[in-house]
Amino acid sequence: MKIKDVTDFIKLEHTVFDLPFIFAGAIIASGGHYFILKYIIILITATSARGTGMSINRILGMPYDENNPRKKNWALVTGKMKLKDAYILTFLLAAIFEVSTYFLNITVFILSPIVILFFIADPLMKRVTSWRHLFMGFTIGLGVLGGFLAITPVYPPLIIYLIILLSTFWIAGFDIIYTIPDIEYDKKNNLKTLNVKYGLKTGMAISYVFHILTIGLFIFIAFIVKNIYYDILLVPIAALIIYQHLILNPSNLKTIRMSFFNANSFIGIIFLAGMIISFYK
Repeated sequence: MKIKDVTDFIKLEHTVFDLPFIFAGAIIASGGHYFILKYIIILITATSARGTGMSINRILGMPYDENNPRKKNWALVTGKMKLKDAYILTFLLAAIFEVSTYFLNITVFILSPIVILFFIADPLMKRVTSWRHLFMGFTIGLGVLGGFLAITPVYPPLIIYLIILLSTFWIAGFDIIYTIPDIEYDKKNNLKTLNVKYGLKTGMAISYVFHILTIGLFIFIAFIVKNIYYDILLVPIAALIIYQHLILNPSNLKTIRMSFFNANSFIGIIFLAGMIISFYK
């Protein structure tokens, strides 16, 4: 099992969607103070959590992935990674996640198994409900709460719930775009997405509505942080959210990739910068 196969399997590059928001939660809890050691442990916790979630997703999705043309080059499908090795990797990553939560604080450690349960439930949701995009968004959005509790294990303020909500809508919106190439395959295999249930046109409309709500929540947060630099950073955030819809051509796989990954990769980073500027005055 090669390192490249492992990184392809757990898709660590996708941490760009959740790490900034997890650290945003931590920054808010820090109250202008620096907790460098805790930030490092949060990084280990978040990365191992993402790897665990992706590994579980790959294992549970294997019966479908091996027949999906888009996923023909995935490590489990090609046999570059054996199922036994995938299980070992999953348990190893889960163990790192659990141990690292222990070193954060007892509250996070006690709550950590709930995160694993969400990871298990997430890939199963595509067999249950067409609205599972929101469940995925919420599952990843919970990292914001985790980041906050890792620093200060108390009831979080309103802004944390708002960030979880915007993360939920944001991720659900671009996950609808991500599933476009699988529409016909999902129909044949009774896998549920909004594109399958309502058709591509309506699915894209719902994605757009989710992202309008996301922009609205970003703006709402501006009234809480009250920082002119955060207000300025809202411009590129909103522009990138809208841009992914403007460049999207559902029949062109390249534009789907650009819309899903390229456009969204910078949003969390810009938002985190806004949080750092706002809370480290």
